[in-house]
Amino acid sequence: MCIFVKVAKSTVKMAQLSRGALLWRSMKPLLHRHVSVVWASTYKAVIFDMFGVLIPSPLAKATEWEEKNDVPHGTIGRAIRTGGDGNSWKKYMRGEQGPEEFVQTFSQDCSRIVGFKVHIGSFHSALTSGSMTQPLSAMMEAVQGVRAEGLKTAVLSNNFLLPGGNSFLPLDPSLFDVIIESCKVGMCKPDPRIYLLCADRLGVLPQEAVFLDDLCFNVEAAERVGMHGIVVKDPISAVKELEQVLNMSLSGFVTGTRSVRSSQQLPVDRLAQYLDKAIQVPHSHFDSAYLLTCGGSHLVLKKKPNTESLRKECRLLKGLKGVGVPVPDVLAQCEVASVLDTPFYLTSYSQGHIFNNPFLPGLAPDRKRSIYETMVQTLCQIHRVDLKTTGLEDLREPGRLQVKRWAQQYKASTSQPSPAMNRLIDWLLLHLPQQQRTTLLHGDYRLDNLLFDSEKSVVRAVLGWGLSTVGDPIVDLACSCMSLYETCNPASQPGNELALNGVPSAEEMFELYSRTMGLESIPNWQFYMSFSFFRQAVILQSNHANSLNGAGSTCQMEAMAELAWHFATKEGFRIFNAMPRAAGPGNSVRQWAFVCVLLCTTVGDQETDLVCSTQ
Repeated sequence: MCIFVKVAKSTVKMAQLSRGALLWRSMKPLLHRHVSVVWASTYKAVIFDMFGVLIPSPLAKATEWEEKNDVPHGTIGRAIRTGGDGNSWKKYMRGEQGPEEFVQTFSQDCSRIVGFKVHIGSFHSALTSGSMTQPLSAMMEAVQGVRAEGLKTAVLSNNFLLPGGNSFLPLDPSLFDVIIESCKVGMCKPDPRIYLLCADRLGVLPQEAVFLDDLCFNVEAAERVGMHGIVVKDPISAVKELEQVLNMSLSGFVTGTRSVRSSQQLPVDRLAQYLDKAIQVPHSHFDSAYLLTCGGSHLVLKKKPNTESLRKECRLLKGLKGVGVPVPDVLAQCEVASVLDTPFYLTSYSQGHIFNNPFLPGLAPDRKRSIYETMVQTLCQIHRVDLKTTGLEDLREPGRLQVKRWAQQYKASTSQPSPAMNRLIDWLLLHLPQQQRTTLLHGDYRLDNLLFDSEKSVVRAVLGWGLSTVGDPIVDLACSCMSLYETCNPASQPGNELALNGVPSAEEMFELYSRTMGLESIPNWQFYMSFSFFRQAVILQSNHANSLNGAGSTCQMEAMAELAWHFATKEGFRIFNAMPRAAGPGNSVRQWAFVCVLLCTTVGDQETDLVCSTQ
């Protein structure tokens, strides 16, 4: 829920920023299901009509057209209502007529009503141009807010086909789990079957869905099948009613945020006093980020577990800002615990877009490649930072990939260590590559830790510096490639699947990095991928241990354990299995078989036969 507090005649609105790390993205659906229990919400989905809800109403456009063309007011409305389910409008909505036939027959319907010849061709064109192509901002904010809180969203629209066979859909389809269009399913609202079809495709019961439409009889039909209906008279009032029904704040949604959970609320009175003194007002986790809206301006508040980590991160951001790396401006830092019970700092807020899906759906192939190229180039910019010039050479003592430290963290987080993980640790320590360079490391360099410009392939801010250190830069590069594997079908070759989507493969990412940094090649890059998945498995296991101590729900605990072993075994095994066999001595085959065994939780007959056949 959002909290409001007066600060120097300004209002502070608080929302919590979503974390962009692998763990957060993987756990997101489960966390949201947990949240719905906290709020005791019975709803799992919100279904939106398109015309009159997400985009302007065609009836308003009809009135405008009638006035402009000297057609009696209400003619189009009467033609839509006359003739029942067999009239031209309904046939067009069900996909039984194409655009040309509809213009002809609907013109005849209107002509009969007014007693003179009317041609509605220009009205049909007006339905798909101008303001009709601009989604209503208040409703689109609500859609994003609903999704951020873990509920499913759908479009249920009486819609029509355009010349060429495509439907008129001026919306971002990635914002909706299901899109039901009358022209594609052969039935229209208020037919009860279309509501039930939408609920079925969403995987919810009708009683678990809220439906919004601008026409009363469509809402009444939804209510008859069990949905909660909201009649949209105007978007702002409808959003307020939806907020009351769902018991969550949706207006003023900012990308990458969600409502603050009751267990994570900030003591805003003390915060307000601090803000009033620290700055001029015009992302139970210590390391959490919050978005503050102060008098129309946005600030980001970042909580840190201790003063040491606070000073380190602020010094890092200030140093990087001085050499042109795109990072937020640090506005203030508070080391005393009397304000929020934990140290925190404030930064500027930058508008932009964070890509959570590595496939970048909805973007052209050229734009996808450009985004990934920019991602690699920005990483190279970070790795070129002069540690002495920026005063960051003592950020942390360099280590040999710190495998031992991660291994110790893993063993401390479990009372029953996995034999597969223990063997993997032994293998990593045995195959540590010779470190070629020492640079600044981001520590969690991923696509969803980059804030891109909304229009161009330009990084406006690099986020998520909590794991930053100095060390082998290839660790960052391997981390940036993890999502290219985790989103692929485990039975497929990642490179092939990515190529079909216009996204560069991990091999191409390594090649681009090598060219940009002037390197001939990156030896043992498969080791770095293995280490990255191992490190993530340790993080997941640590969170699993915390949940066992009461820090998470049973559902979260089970998911964390499953994800930990998924990345430590299945993903690791698939990566090694997909890699080409290294050229060299005959024992390379034996080594690959050994690696496969190391990365399996259990060794089945097939793997055992493989090992025996290569000895």
